[in-house]
Amino acid sequence: MVNKTSVDGVMKTKGGKVRKIHLFIILTVLIFSSCSQNPGSQTDSTVALNGDSVGVVVTDTAEIVFQPPEDGIITEEMSDRYISCAKEINALIQQRAETGKNYLDSLGVTYEQLSDSAFKSKNPEIVETYNQITVGGDFSEIEKSIYQRYSMTEDEFIWIASHLSNPENSEIQEKVTEALMDIIAP
Repeated sequence: MVNKTSVDGVMKTKGGKVRKIHLFIILTVLIFSSCSQNPGSQTDSTVALNGDSVGVVVTDTAEIVFQPPEDGIITEEMSDRYISCAKEINALIQQRAETGKNYLDSLGVTYEQLSDSAFKSKNPEIVETYNQITVGGDFSEIEKSIYQRYSMTEDEFIWIASHLSNPENSEIQEKVTEALMDIIAP
């Protein structure tokens, strides 16, 4: 079967069925991989997460560290939590983007101007306010609360996104793609 890449970067088979990881998932990995966690020193207390082979290590600062499954297989339970987190994080990003757009519109500023270096140097307060609206302030705290609500860590979220395209996870990838289709291909 021959794969073709569409304009949006999604790999499709002859019949149009999505077969490779979507640009959204890759962007999610890139966006969230830039965030850092600084857990305290580890203790040797390891527990199973919901009975799966995925473990967590409790640190002295009560943070949870994700330990990927040795076989590299994403479980149904992991994919369900990933889907829920992805939907909520996307909704947060969309809401912040809309608020940021409204702010720029109220000033008569375009996205093109916002990315222009001359505009940035003359209007640092506009750039800073826009950044605070879209990704600043409490964004990280809200994101963290989304992960916590689904018993997930940022590291697990990133690990799942980066392992969806592995052959052993093809069925899970199809499930995730189907569930997130409204996000990744509106």
